[in-house]
This record gives sequence, structure tokens and C-alpha cells, in this order.
Amino acid sequence: MEMYDLSVPIFKKKLSILFAILKRTSQQAINRSLNSEDILNAQLTSDMWNFTRQVQMTTDFIKNGVARLAVIKFEAFEDNEKSLAELQARLIKTISCLNKVKPEQINGSENRIIEIEIRKTMFELTGYDFLQNFVTPNVYFHLSIAYGILRAKNIDLSKVDYLGHSILQKRKQITR
Repeated sequence: MEMYDLSVPIFKKKLSILFAILKRTSQQAINRSLNSEDILNAQLTSDMWNFTRQVQMTTDFIKNGVARLAVIKFEAFEDNEKSLAELQARLIKTISCLNKVKPEQINGSENRIIEIEIRKTMFELTGYDFLQNFVTPNVYFHLSIAYGILRAKNIDLSKVDYLGHSILQKRKQITR
């Protein structure tokens, strides 16, 4: 499988799923008279980022990871979202960035050396290791934490919401 196929289409799907989750959260907040600010500022524990930051980090890892693999630069996002609608707009903006990337910009990057600095330490990873062992796990981590925060705030979501409703189309009825 090519590097593009392991990144851009999967990340666009995850962003679309998160968009649907935010839409459902917004509807429930309205229907149940929930305070959206409580949701945006909610944390699983005091030493973890809040919901807003988890969504921002999901988009940052996707956007910046793909940019490094494609050797391009996307615009920096300001991290100033203050509503669920603004977070949804950020997701759309991230998908828009990904739509600009062509397969040939990423394919062949698996052996390219990617340098990243984390807490004043420089790491050198091959493109494949960078994608599979740094970017993708971080995307799933922040996405899962955001989902967990919403569940902790009693937002009615299920595993199917996290996986995406298209998973239902893939199932086969077992008859015995």
C-alpha cells in the first residue's frame, strides 16, 4: 500500500467522522439545553488537555504530518475556536488542506528522513516510521480522548459513531 493511501484518505475519513460527532454533539446540546462551554472545556483529568484542544491536536497532527511527508507547508491554524461550530469549521479547513495534496507528493516518502523536535529533543524518523509510529497513533489518541470526553459529558454516542456509519455497510449478516 502506498504512503498516500495510508494517510490522506484515512485522515479525511477520520476528520469526517469527527465532524459528524461534533454535529451530533451540537444537536444534543441544543435539544438537552447543555452548556456548550462545559463540553469545550471538559477534560478527562486535570493533567490532560480539554476537548477543544484535543480536536485541535487531532487536526494539527493530520495537517502537519501530511505536510512533512509531502514536503510542503500548510497555513498555521490559530487555535482560537470557541464553539462547536468553529471546531467543525477547523475540520473542514483541515480537509481542504488535505484535498490539495496529490498522491505523487507523498508516495515514495517512506524512506525520506523526517526530522521533528519534541521538547527540545530532535528525532529523525523515516517517512514510514513517522507516519505509522508518530502521526497515526497521535491522531487516534487525540480523537479517542475527544470521544471519551463527550461520553463522560453524557453525549449519546456509540462505537459506531467513532468508527463511522459506513462500517455498517461492511457487515455481513450471519445466518445459522
